[in-house]
Amino acid sequence: MDLSDHTGSVNTAIFDRTGDYVISGGQDKRIHLSNAETGRLVQSYDGHGWAVQGVAISKDSSRMASCGGDRMVFVWDISTAQISRKLTGHKQRVDCVAVNEDGTIVASGSFDKSVCIWDLRAAPRTPLQVLDESRDGISSLVITASDLISGSIDGSVRTYDMRMGRMVEDALGASVVSVSVANTQSQLLCVGCMDSTVQLLDQKDGSKVAATFSGHKCTEYRIRCDANEKTVVSGSEDGFVYLWDAVSQEEIEQPKTRLVGHSGIVNSVMLHPRSDIDPAKQTSMVTAGSDGTVIIWE
Repeated sequence: MDLSDHTGSVNTAIFDRTGDYVISGGQDKRIHLSNAETGRLVQSYDGHGWAVQGVAISKDSSRMASCGGDRMVFVWDISTAQISRKLTGHKQRVDCVAVNEDGTIVASGSFDKSVCIWDLRAAPRTPLQVLDESRDGISSLVITASDLISGSIDGSVRTYDMRMGRMVEDALGASVVSVSVANTQSQLLCVGCMDSTVQLLDQKDGSKVAATFSGHKCTEYRIRCDANEKTVVSGSEDGFVYLWDAVSQEEIEQPKTRLVGHSGIVNSVMLHPRSDIDPAKQTSMVTAGSDGTVIIWE
């Protein structure tokens, strides 16, 4: 199913936690909330002065955070489409944002090399904490139950244990442009790099690269990837969506499937939230492209 409500490149598209809705943001400065089953545009969110680079949503789908080229982080009330908080603190464009499950903590990552952490329960609008260990721009953020994980153009994935106040840095040798959690229980991360590889990083017993996947193209743009226990997916600069078998033991895997649908760069891909538990949804995903479209794949 193709959604073409944006004007210009769509930089990001994600499912909400139920998989019933898709949230997308793009160069047109707009965020769209669409029904994932029908494709109907439910709501538009206007407020950013520059391109929207990233969006994230709370578990109950009541609160959304967005970020963009205007160096701003906005917190939205989903139902009213109103901005409840405007968070400032970054000096350059903000490329990624993450929200914890109950929507009380927001983290933002910027081209200025910093990660800002915001506590929405606090009255001050200044960051609760600023993480500045990165030597280059922050490309991706994930918040889990206990950790904040960042990917950086400097080639490292940094995992911050927010309870213990510790940081572990994994240097992968190529600029990191995407980080997602492939398996929470096994502490497996899906990491996209600008050497045209997707790596599964096993953090359970000391960090190690469990598998590497190639065949797509990622050398110039921030291309997102994702994975579950059985499938690895990635966008690509050549306009295709790539899928690999995650359970193969080979060191480097050529793609098992290459999907055609976009007519430009595939910027973003996210697997359906139930893809790891529902066989019918195993390869269901949403993608966003520079051609101005969002595609929901079943």
